[in-house]
Amino acid sequence: MGARKLLPLLLAAVVVVFTARYLFWNDARDVTRRLDAMADAASLDAEDTPVLSPSKAAELAEFVTDDVIIRTDPASFVGGRRAVVRLVADAAAIRRTMRVTLDDVQVELIDRVTATAFCTLKISGGGPAAADPAPRQVHATLVKQNGEWLLMRGEVLRILDAVSSP
Repeated sequence: MGARKLLPLLLAAVVVVFTARYLFWNDARDVTRRLDAMADAASLDAEDTPVLSPSKAAELAEFVTDDVIIRTDPASFVGGRRAVVRLVADAAAIRRTMRVTLDDVQVELIDRVTATAFCTLKISGGGPAAADPAPRQVHATLVKQNGEWLLMRGEVLRILDAVSSP
């Protein structure tokens, strides 16, 4: 094969690799996927037991660092992996069913191992006796450890007005 035919093939291969890297192996997309997986791990379906099972707790613990800090308001916080898992377990025990969703996720990569995300946290479920809490605007800081994005800090910035359905 001549150089005139090899050069276009090589350029096409480089374009394909960079396009695939941008579309599929983008760190910002990995952070978004990881946040969605965290929300799923914190959710309890009707088929689940009314408490956070040990396997579900272990799954949730895999998404946070050992020294994670969750600031629920300016005056209080929960620190440490076990305490954060316990916070979710307590909420699940009260609500019995709980669906956690993250909307409007905006990710910014600070460097190769640090990212921040702003999103709207919504919690629903629990039946008619448990009113859904108002959505919250949340800021999260994630770090990449051993190739996985882990939650290091979470902070509720403000409570948003609940939108009532007609």
